[in-house]
Formats: sequence, C-alpha cells, structure tokens
Amino acid sequence: MAGFVEYDQYDGLGLAKLVREKKISPVELCEEAISRVERLNPILNAVVTPMFDIGRDAAKKPLSEGPFTGVPFLLKDLISAYAGVKLTWVAAHIKIMFPTMTVRW
Repeated sequence: MAGFVEYDQYDGLGLAKLVREKKISPVELCEEAISRVERLNPILNAVVTPMFDIGRDAAKKPLSEGPFTGVPFLLKDLISAYAGVKLTWVAAHIKIMFPTMTVRW
C-alpha cells in the first residue's frame, strides 16, 4: 500500500465521511496515522506510549456509530486511562501506573 497521502487534507469528520462512503477503510487510516507518528514523533516527542497494536486491532473490529467512526485518535495521557497501558501523566516524578480499567467518556 502506497499510503493515503491526502490524509492531512481532511479533518476528522472528513475522514469519517470517507470511511462511511467506503472510499477508505479504518485499517488504512490507522496505518497512515501510525506511519505519520513513526515519522514525526522523533521530532515532536508527542506520543509517550504508542498503542499501535491496540489501534490496529480496533480498526479491524466492527465499529460503533458516531461522528468520528473509523478515525484513529490519540489518547491523552493526562486525562484518560486505558486498561493495561502505561499511564505516566507525562511527569517524571510520578510513579508509572498500569490501570486496570479503561476510562470511558
């Protein structure tokens, strides 16, 4: 797959519309997002705990309905917890935790 080079020409709602219209799959969007994180994170240092495998698995499963269905996203370490995934609150002085529950908003 050559990638979805037009990814940055769409906002989240635009990407979701492409998924609804079956012009791109959630798996393709996920792979493009991962590719961009891998390329840019060494410069930006924005993704503390990559959850790529979790994202790939989620993109392959049936998706719930909503305005952003099929669109990959980042989970902010400061406000959300995902069961079994390291939670740092992006602070070196706070002990790293591994929550047992996922926070649902």
